[in-house]
Amino acid sequence: MSLLRRIIFIVLIVFVFLVIFSFFLPSNLKIERKITIESSPEIVFKQVNNLKNWKNWVVWAKLDSLSFNNDKFYSTPAEGVGSTFQWKSELDEMGEGVIKIVKSQPNELIEQEINFGSTESVSYWYFNEKDNLVDVTWGMNLKFGFNPFTKWFGLFAEKDFAPDIEKGLKNLKKYSEKLPKINSSIVSKKYLEQPQWFVAIRERVRGAEVENIHTKLFNEISVFLTKKSIETDLSPIVIYHFWSDTLVDVEAGLLVKDSIYIDNERIKLKKIKPENVVTATHFGAYDRIPETYFSINEWMRKNKVQVIGPPWEIYIVDPSVEQNPNKWVTEIYFPIQ
Repeated sequence: MSLLRRIIFIVLIVFVFLVIFSFFLPSNLKIERKITIESSPEIVFKQVNNLKNWKNWVVWAKLDSLSFNNDKFYSTPAEGVGSTFQWKSELDEMGEGVIKIVKSQPNELIEQEINFGSTESVSYWYFNEKDNLVDVTWGMNLKFGFNPFTKWFGLFAEKDFAPDIEKGLKNLKKYSEKLPKINSSIVSKKYLEQPQWFVAIRERVRGAEVENIHTKLFNEISVFLTKKSIETDLSPIVIYHFWSDTLVDVEAGLLVKDSIYIDNERIKLKKIKPENVVTATHFGAYDRIPETYFSINEWMRKNKVQVIGPPWEIYIVDPSVEQNPNKWVTEIYFPIQ
């Protein structure tokens, strides 16, 4: 037998051995790690539930920051059930894949499907609050199927994935604990005893324009009131009648002390009648105001209250009087039955 035939024979024997032995290898692997974070469940949960926040802590973002900072790779919205992050990297370590959130219970549980190309995984997160701390569990159930080569890969998968999970949890802890703790958990129900009058303009704008519309409308109303010699030293107010990624129906105005006569096609006198509301105060910059809304929604869900109208915000301290965003104060209201 020639040397070449011997080599081919040996290779075939090894190949058959590997295939047969793979039948006895597990098709699944479970990896799970835990960590305790000194923060609120709302803050930590949002870092995981919004896929765009993964770039703040996940190890893979350091391997390929371009992918994690590319908005085209994220679904709209990128948060909650159905949201996805689909990447295609030029780096061999990253390759291509998809992360999809399939289950999301606020502040309690998140489940995700992760496809790494040849390997599929069901990833799960548990958030358990305890004494101003939150215990976070991140686990993966890796599925290798019946392909003998991927099953052999499974023997080394824990060595590859476990360090990334451990480092990711440590980064999540470090990042979350540095975030300012917003006093958004103080949610209360009360009755507005007096009507609130305000002069406002209502407009529909594209989602991308909403950040600039407030100042524009406030200035227009302020000029109008000045020309009419109507004095107002009260706070600005905004009512959000409808909000989506593409369209926002917003009503912005200035509070006035009492009913006044307004003769204008565009600027109207409006009133919030005495009624029951759920309210909370947001302290700090506006980019984190969704966390306060989240706390309000959770409070209303747990207390089973019914919302009967659009929410509104009153800007007690805003950029027009204070440049430091840490000192901004915003009151949020939801009318309830």
